[in-house]
Amino acid sequence: MSYALEDTNKDHPGAGGVAPSNIGQPNGYRISRSGARPLKFNGSELAMAMSFTPEIPYWYEINLYRTTESDFVAAVRLFHQSEDKLDTVEAWRCKSLDEALTSLEHYDAANDVEVTLIAPGKDMAASEVAAASLELHARIHAKRQHYRGLVGEILHELDAG
Repeated sequence: MSYALEDTNKDHPGAGGVAPSNIGQPNGYRISRSGARPLKFNGSELAMAMSFTPEIPYWYEINLYRTTESDFVAAVRLFHQSEDKLDTVEAWRCKSLDEALTSLEHYDAANDVEVTLIAPGKDMAASEVAAASLELHARIHAKRQHYRGLVGEILHELDAG
């Protein structure tokens, strides 16, 4: 399991923590992205929400940053408890806070559902294929609800703050 966030400020003790001398100061970030070049920027983290629950084999982390160039960066990280699963990251540089929040709202967690295909054999009943389809639909619904709950949490915190 890799964190996929690197703090490029050597005085800062790694991702997620801020040394007392750096509070309120911009830090350098490098976010490794799945299938894209790393996103590098200097800035400050505005908000973070995490959905970790020990009973669920995965969790999301959402981060929102403001860059020193007055852009915004939104990041969605999917972590897995299993070392056999690959953690993924999506991140976007946006011109406005509204655009960054829209990026978070439009992220579709259905793309994070692992699809295990069963090859229908000649002995497989149509009801078995339908049951497999319903099971996949339920997993997609659960993943979307899990992610949407976290987005709602971060939007509420930003609105209340």
